[in-house]
This record gives sequence, C-alpha cells and structure tokens, in this order.
Amino acid sequence: MSTTNDLNGDFLKADEKIEEGTDWQDTLKIPIAGEKLEFGFTLLDETVNQRVQSTLPLDEFRDYRKGGMSDEQKRLMELQRKDELSDEEREELIELSEEVNPEEEGRDKLDDEADDELMDAGVHAIEPTEGDVQDAMSLSPDRQEEMFGRIIEGGKEEFRDAMRDYMRERIQEQPFPIKFMIGQRAFMETISVQGNGFQSQ
Repeated sequence: MSTTNDLNGDFLKADEKIEEGTDWQDTLKIPIAGEKLEFGFTLLDETVNQRVQSTLPLDEFRDYRKGGMSDEQKRLMELQRKDELSDEEREELIELSEEVNPEEEGRDKLDDEADDELMDAGVHAIEPTEGDVQDAMSLSPDRQEEMFGRIIEGGKEEFRDAMRDYMRERIQEQPFPIKFMIGQRAFMETISVQGNGFQSQ
C-alpha cells in the first residue's frame, strides 16, 4: 500500500511511485447511491497501458480532460481527489454523483473503442483496499464459498488475490461508471510515471 500521503515533499512522492511501479496503489472516492465509497486501484501493466494508448486519441482525450468535461464533472473529480471533505462538500459530492455520468460524457467526446478500453483498464486496475482484505478475512466459510467458490486456507495475500479476482469479475458488468472513472485515473497515473509526451503537450 502506498505511503505517499505520509510524505510532504513532491519529489519523494514521485520517486516512490516510480520505484513501486505497478505495486503502487491509491484510492478513488466514488459516490454510489448517496454514499461516498472508496475504491483501490493500481497502475496499469504494460499490456493494458499500450492497448489504451493504441486506441485512445490523445488529442481528443487531452481536450476532454482539460475542456471537454462539463463543469459539474470537473467539480466532481476535484472533490473525489480531496482527502478530507467538509459536510457541505460531502453533500455536494453526493449530489453531483447523481447528476453526472462520466461514462456518458466520455462517450460524447471519445470514440467507442477508446471508451471501452478505458473501462477495461478500470477492471484491470481495481485493487482491494486494506479494508476490503480485512472484510474478506472476516467472512464465514460459507460466505467465502459463495463469493470465491472455495474456502481460503492461506493468509492475507491469498485473501487479497481472491478478493481482487472477485472484484474484477463483479465490476466487469457494473452498471455504475466505476470502471470508467478508475480506468481514467489509472491511465493518467500510469503515463505520469512512464511518460509518453502527453503531459508536455
């Protein structure tokens, strides 16, 4: 789990992300049904990242990120990045989540193939948080069998792996735009570390 939140200097934060590579992890707050929920994600592996880049028209994506998004989505993403929210901001976040559909806005600005690749990237990037792993470890054997198709007999990492597989399977057909939002964020974080000319243009 990343410890970048414990660092005050930007250089060490960047250095940690580069060193950790795909082991680096962060969280993204996504409001769902009136509640702010936290999802873990990691950087994209090379195969997924190349697939996104090969289908994503970077000029259009840059325009979408900078000016193509509605003011409401920009505000929603701004609130999602905040570590702490006031009561008023929390209410605003929930209200905006009910009004804004980033997946629909993305489809208006990006072609279907690029949009689908970003959503697929979200499926690959989703990662259990420590809370998710602890929840999995506290499940009864019957519930483990129901969720994972087996009883986990190993330790914490085995539960993490099982939970990751379960989350990816569930999010694949997720009706909410979770995978699209995670895919965008994971892609942006990946190219910020690896670089591809996107940042400077």
